[in-house]
Amino acid sequence: MHKVYINAASLCVNNLSLPNSRENWIKVDLPKIDSKILSPNSARRMSKAVKMGIICAMEVLQQIDRSELDGVLVGSGKGCLIDSDKFLQSIVVQQEEFLSPTAFIQSTHNTVAGQIALLIKNTGYNMTYSQGRVSFESTVFDAYLQLVLNERKTLLVGAVDELSDISIDISEAITHTTDQPLTTNTTDLLATGGIPRTEGVGFFIFSNQKNQHTLGELVDMVIYHPTEELRPETQLAAFLKKNKLSAEQLDLVIYGSAKPETPSEMEAEAFNKITKINYQSQVGYFDTDIVFALDLALKQLNNQTFRSMESPTGNKTSAFQYVLICNFGDQNSLMLLSRC
Repeated sequence: MHKVYINAASLCVNNLSLPNSRENWIKVDLPKIDSKILSPNSARRMSKAVKMGIICAMEVLQQIDRSELDGVLVGSGKGCLIDSDKFLQSIVVQQEEFLSPTAFIQSTHNTVAGQIALLIKNTGYNMTYSQGRVSFESTVFDAYLQLVLNERKTLLVGAVDELSDISIDISEAITHTTDQPLTTNTTDLLATGGIPRTEGVGFFIFSNQKNQHTLGELVDMVIYHPTEELRPETQLAAFLKKNKLSAEQLDLVIYGSAKPETPSEMEAEAFNKITKINYQSQVGYFDTDIVFALDLALKQLNNQTFRSMESPTGNKTSAFQYVLICNFGDQNSLMLLSRC
């Protein structure tokens, strides 16, 4: 069994104005695309999600030898929403006749992974996962299994989700018309607990080969459906026990949730003395926002801070050894990372 390392990371999210923002919806400012990477004619036909994915993926790929890349894996909660909107609008306007398939083809969830592979001419393993709040974790789990079993050595792993004007309008309409308690599916569309809905993308290089640029090791991970018999507190304790760790050995817990309230697991007595960060308070809420948590964890393992965010290390001068990432919702996930 091989170990799994993360050798590079790239992120495109809006976290600079979030702590002081009163907006319910925040869109990411798209960086300018280098014409050497993507021609203006090609970029003009692409949705924002695809552009974000390509920019972020190309940035992280510059840090490795592309010939070593064995595959591309992407997670997306809702796929390319803007192109989905265009296709649905054309159905209405053209009364379901003479429909162009272009918008439909570009609206599929695997568009980002496919465009990246075409751009870098990679004919290896290519997979997209759409599993709601655990879309990115499903992608990571696939990569983790392949790398520990040595079926592949280097993989590009990422996730992307975008906002569309129509999805915002629909969500705002739901907010103003419903008098019933919000269901999980409804809150998934809305800003939760004062945390705005946003969008973003993150890509990472996963490998079973360590190098001088390695940012951290993915020690273990699990995705599970919480039930009365399998409560999150029980799963959390079993996960740490499996990896021969106690809660006291964790230097930092980074968590997020599909619900506005703080998960009760983070208020457990075992975690009282551990530094905890709700990463959504920095990046906002979108289906695959956990890419920010992973990037933040890697920076903390290397004694760095994230842009304008204050470091949770306080007066601590040495880098962290173990960081636990928790994502709570209908499906929960745990990811344990360690310093190399």
